[in-house]
Formats: sequence, C-alpha cells, structure tokens
Amino acid sequence: MKKYLRYLGPVLITLIFCLAVYLLYHKLKAYSIADIRAAMAQIPWLRMGLCVALTFVNYLILVGYDWLAIRAIHKSLPLGHVALVSFVGQAVSYNFGALLGGTTVRLRFYLKWGFTLIEIVRLVLMLAVTFWVGVFGLCGIIFMVAPPAIPAELAAHMPAMDLRYLGVALFAVAAGYIALCCFVRKPVHVLGREFVFPEPRIAIAQFVVAGIDIICAAGCMYVLLPSHTGVGFIDFLPSYLLAQVAVVLSHVPGGVGVFEVVITSLTHADTGLVFAALLLFRLFYFILPLLLAALMMLLHEVYLRRTAKPEE
Repeated sequence: MKKYLRYLGPVLITLIFCLAVYLLYHKLKAYSIADIRAAMAQIPWLRMGLCVALTFVNYLILVGYDWLAIRAIHKSLPLGHVALVSFVGQAVSYNFGALLGGTTVRLRFYLKWGFTLIEIVRLVLMLAVTFWVGVFGLCGIIFMVAPPAIPAELAAHMPAMDLRYLGVALFAVAAGYIALCCFVRKPVHVLGREFVFPEPRIAIAQFVVAGIDIICAAGCMYVLLPSHTGVGFIDFLPSYLLAQVAVVLSHVPGGVGVFEVVITSLTHADTGLVFAALLLFRLFYFILPLLLAALMMLLHEVYLRRTAKPEE
C-alpha cells in the first residue's frame, strides 16, 4: 500500500493541473490568438514599465522572508548571501513550486554555507509561516475594513454571511501567532518535533513583510489590467489573495492554469483583456526573474569552482 501512496501526490497535482487547464480553455475558447495579441497591444508601455518596477521592488521585499527565517533559527549570513538565495529560491519556487524548486535550491545554498539539515527544515518552515501569517492578517484586515462583494453566481450557492466575521477570525489567527511568540518562550513539541516560536519582534516583522509583499505583488498584476473596468485596487486585492492561496494549496508548478482561472473568474472585465494582462504578468513576474536566477546560479557555481582549493 505504501508504495502506491507516494504516487498519490503527483497524481492529484496532475489532476488539478488538467482541471485548471480545462476550465481555462472553456473560458478562452471564444477568443483567437489574434484577439489575445490585440488585447496585449492595448496595454500601454507605461503600465508595463510600472509592472517591471514593482516586480523589482517586490523581489527586494522577498529578501525579508529568508532574512527573518535565518534570524528566527538564530543563524547569521552576509546580506549578499541572503539576497542571492532569496532571489534564486523565490524565482524557482514561483515557476516550479516550493517543494520541487524553492526548497531544493535553498538546500543547495544553505548546505554549502554550513547549515545543517535540521536548521534548513526549520528555516523553510519559517518561510511558510511568514507567508500564511501575512495572508491571514491581510485578508482579515481587508474583510473587516472593506469586505469585497461576493459575485452573484457564487453567492447563489453560499449561505448568507458577513465577511467581516470571517475577517475577524482570520486576523485572530495572525494575532494569535504573534501572541504565542510573545508569551511562549519554551520549545513546543508537536508530533514528536520540537518547535521554537521566534522572538516577538521577528513575528511582527513577518506579518509586515508578508503583507507588503502580497500588496506589492498584487500591484504588479493590477497595473496591467484594463483601466476602464472600474475595479479598484482594494476590490482586486482579495481576488489576488485567493488566487495565491489556490496556487500554494494546489502545488501545481508555477500555479499554471490555477492562477489564471481564479483571476479571470473573480475579475469583472473582458476575459480576453484579463488573460492578456495575465500573460504579461507571467512574463515580467515569473519568466524573466527565472532566467536571471538561472544566470546567477550558473555564475555562482563557476565562482565556487574557480575559488575551490585544489585537492592535495
């Protein structure tokens, strides 16, 4: 039985990917390649430039994830090393998934820099905690302050509910984590594993960094959307958050298909125009950073080989 269970994860991921591609095809089958190209041509160069600038800023912010995780496990590295592993790790993770790409890349770098396997596992765990604290906290604030309108086709199949209550619950989870970091200073054993909560200042920084990261990333996508849709950034932000969560939970490499389906479903605009914006977003936010990350990894490996001491 166990030998079959190892295939369950890949099979589920493949099924999710196929379903997302089918749903995306169903939404786009009315548009030709020429229609998509024409829609892309309608996006001004200024908006493309703004997307590239925000992408650059966002990847700088992402360095905070690794920087905080390193300090949470009481280790230290030069900022240049942290920036390198963060950029390469995030670029690979965004395109191939955290498990398939990002963790492998970090394992390669951090082992080379003297981290143990246990320390790397704890570090990767802190990266995930930072992301989810940001998602819950930011969603909670948005739902409490400016709850988005639920689409009519979705609301028809849902019980009547006030999103403010959901916002309170989500924010309580993020606040609860910070509270635990403030008051629980002894190691906690969960399923036979020891977990140590980071210092309160690190926990608060996790919430801030992840929140700014998500807002900036959403901005990269938002500036490419058609300007005449009348969709405000605050209205778009929950849709982007939901898309990101769906990508993380699906484990589909790069979220291909999943991200597009969620955004096109929740963004009230012409599907062809939204898909054109999504294509450019993938190019600027995913593909170009990945190419740069591959070049940086290659140069780093060449540097390591040239500076390695010859064996006696």
